[in-house]
Amino acid sequence: MSRISSAASATYTSRALIARGDAGIKELSAADWYKLMMAYYQSNGLYTDLEAALHDAGIWNEAMKPLRNPAFRVAEFYASKLWPGALSTALPIVTENERIIPAIEQIWEWSNWARKKQVAARWFAIYGDMFIKVAQRVGPDGKPARVYMQLLRPQRVINFDSDERDYLTYIRIDTPRIRRGGDKIESFTHVELWDKSRNRFAIWEHDGKPGKPLSRLGRPIVDSEITDFGIDFIPIAHGKFRDLGEDDEDGQSRSGRGSNAFGHALDKIDEANRQATRLHQMFYRYNNVTEVVEGDATDPTGRPLAPPRVRGKTTSTDDGTLAVGDSRIVRLPSGWHWREAVPKLDYAAGLSILNAHMLEIEKDLPELAYYRLRDMSDISGRAVRLLLGDAIDRALEARGNGEATIIQAHQMALTIGQIGGLFDDIGDYAAGDYRHEFAARPVIDTPEAERADVAEKYVRATVPLAAALRRAGWTEDEIDGALEEQARARASEIDFAKQMRSDAERAFNGGAPE
Repeated sequence: MSRISSAASATYTSRALIARGDAGIKELSAADWYKLMMAYYQSNGLYTDLEAALHDAGIWNEAMKPLRNPAFRVAEFYASKLWPGALSTALPIVTENERIIPAIEQIWEWSNWARKKQVAARWFAIYGDMFIKVAQRVGPDGKPARVYMQLLRPQRVINFDSDERDYLTYIRIDTPRIRRGGDKIESFTHVELWDKSRNRFAIWEHDGKPGKPLSRLGRPIVDSEITDFGIDFIPIAHGKFRDLGEDDEDGQSRSGRGSNAFGHALDKIDEANRQATRLHQMFYRYNNVTEVVEGDATDPTGRPLAPPRVRGKTTSTDDGTLAVGDSRIVRLPSGWHWREAVPKLDYAAGLSILNAHMLEIEKDLPELAYYRLRDMSDISGRAVRLLLGDAIDRALEARGNGEATIIQAHQMALTIGQIGGLFDDIGDYAAGDYRHEFAARPVIDTPEAERADVAEKYVRATVPLAAALRRAGWTEDEIDGALEEQARARASEIDFAKQMRSDAERAFNGGAPE
């Protein structure tokens, strides 16, 4: 749980996103936390709100820029490694009941999941939570036309409860919307409530902000029972990028939510940005030639003469300096001397400290090693996988948590689709017919030449070809293709041997040529 102090510290830290001017300790709300995580991901203007918060709290701090912010790269590592590529290879379905595969593929098409899966992966890494709602569209005839999976922004989820299986038992979703009426646009908040214990589904619409107490929302525009939809569950699946085991016992607004890919390293990220900003300020502030012009002559009365005029284009300032090109010329009266215009700063030492700090961050965010190692052309794929072991382990954990959520949403969609008559002969959830998983596949692809070399070594060790290719990391489609090519090659060899034998027999039976 992240808590923030509005006035206890003057250091620049992510926890400075405060309730402006409040004293003491205050919990960072879930909505503000998600907003902050997206700000780190987008990076541009990251510290603008923090600056304003500190200013309103009466805390001075020098300006900072997100010059060494790795949040974007960390999130994009997961966006590119969790479920990349075409759906058939990104999420290869494995199940004993193959009748559900066409139904799931149809749900993907209705959901535009080929694109949405990348949004899901990116949000999962940024926010730490994934909410997938299963909804259905009704056709002109009033009958269900399709069932689809809809991603919910985690900040829209005001609060929720779940059971021991992490199935939701209560959830409230507040979504800002607009209503168009000709040239007039009205903003309102759509509130959706699911309460399994009371078998209740309700909808409100109001002109206030999200989070308004239910007691102040008045009469709902929809108030029905969940079982009216033919189901006895809340059709929303929730998954955590990293589960820290927090529950809702302390009653805090972020309890029960997941931990994202980089939230644990915010203080170190802020320190890196502070170091980089200060180093840049010193370099560009002092790395400019400063010349001094002074007058030693005096007039007949002994008074010092004014500094000489400088020819050319100059700009005077209130502090007695002149700007000539890229140089600043200080106008000093006679008798004063400026001994050192440029301080002796060891920029290399400052940069080495910053680089050492970035390597320290990499230990907490091992995904960053991927971007550093991929540029090394003289390193083998096996070495890369060994060096990226921590990042791969974290990606597999996130992939497993995310895919469990997707599978849960699939099962809900199959149930709702079957009830609505969209799917036939796919079995029954209670009988376990909807059970499925996704085939294992590598996070970091192995080069084809290296996979072929590994497979060859297995074959030489008398391992069957299919097993050898599978151990070498080949996909099932690639294995099937290789086996088909092998079968065709063997058939061709057999046909060739038969032809040679037939030709030899005809030549023998016909006698030697004259």
